Amino acid sequence: MFDNVPRTGPKVFVSEYAVVEEKPGDGGNGNLVASLAEAAFLTGLEKNSDIVQMASYAPLFVNDNDRTWMPDAIVFNSWQQYGTPSYWMQTFFRESSGALIHPITINSSYSQQLAASAVTWQDSKISFLRVKIVNFGPVAVNLTISASGLEASVNSARSTVTVLTSSNPLDGNSFSRPKKVAPVMSELPNAAEEMQALLVPYSLTSFDLALDV
Repeated sequence: MFDNVPRTGPKVFVSEYAVVEEKPGDGGNGNLVASLAEAAFLTGLEKNSDIVQMASYAPLFVNDNDRTWMPDAIVFNSWQQYGTPSYWMQTFFRESSGALIHPITINSSYSQQLAASAVTWQDSKISFLRVKIVNFGPVAVNLTISASGLEASVNSARSTVTVLTSSNPLDGNSFSRPKKVAPVMSELPNAAEEMQALLVPYSLTSFDLALDV
């Protein structure tokens, strides 16, 4: 939708987004596959960040004893709370506001089941290239990620990879298992401007390549 919007017009605030599925067991309470669809939507917004300035998930909170709308990002009762997979998905995009879109090339024979975007951003000490890729499919995907035009070399010792996935795409979280579907971070020793990567089935993966400056 926003790829063809005139760049001289007003800015956009996507004030509510969420995947809503009314079929029983298919995401009314929020699940992994719904969060992946939302992540793909956000990669599209991110690539149009010159127009789309803001976006917000809705609803944010729901009392488990008074569910008037589903899904929601955070579920609570009088003494517990947990984030749905959609809540955790949004943590992958928390540095997107103010970040710069960076061109990347992804080579894979499964490109039709992937959605991706890349940004450069800086925390208090380190600059990063963050490549986010959604794998919608039921099979693992081998691919090559190539980034050009970086202003600094990649520091593999500080680079990481974070994955949001589960054994079943319909998995969600609960009070008893609040982090059944939650991001897992690990080191990325092969980080480089061009590198091989493996995406597990039904997953959102963030490659954070630290840049020496």
